[in-house]
Amino acid sequence: MTLEEKLEFWHQNQEYEHIIEELEKIPSSERSHELTGLLARAYENAANGAEYPEYHEHAIELLQSAMEEEDANWNFRMGFALYWLDREEEAVPFFEKIFSLISSDPETQEFWADAADLLDYCRTQAAKKRSLKQNVPYLSLSERIW
Repeated sequence: MTLEEKLEFWHQNQEYEHIIEELEKIPSSERSHELTGLLARAYENAANGAEYPEYHEHAIELLQSAMEEEDANWNFRMGFALYWLDREEEAVPFFEKIFSLISSDPETQEFWADAADLLDYCRTQAAKKRSLKQNVPYLSLSERIW
């Protein structure tokens, strides 16, 4: 079984720790862009949502070390890590970039439907946070009055 086959098997079986262990053995200078992306994906999945935010932080570091802005997977992984760190406004450009890189055929669009949903969510959350920041002076004033 090749390394790629092992990684896919472990991914399908949600054995992310095996992927991390195997890929961390490879020095970062020798790890390809693709393997670094798969390592970042494993950390993001092992984070179990927001349970281990340090895994998302590490995934961002890994992705920045193997930056490939013209890769839809790279952009998804970066946006996904930022999303889980409640950095929705920072995630938006990464999710937007995906749709400038992929074809518009229905099958491709369906494959990336999760990215579209995350993009919508991040845009909404970012707008709410901006609105709240703009209203902070008024909120603090009302607290003093009441």
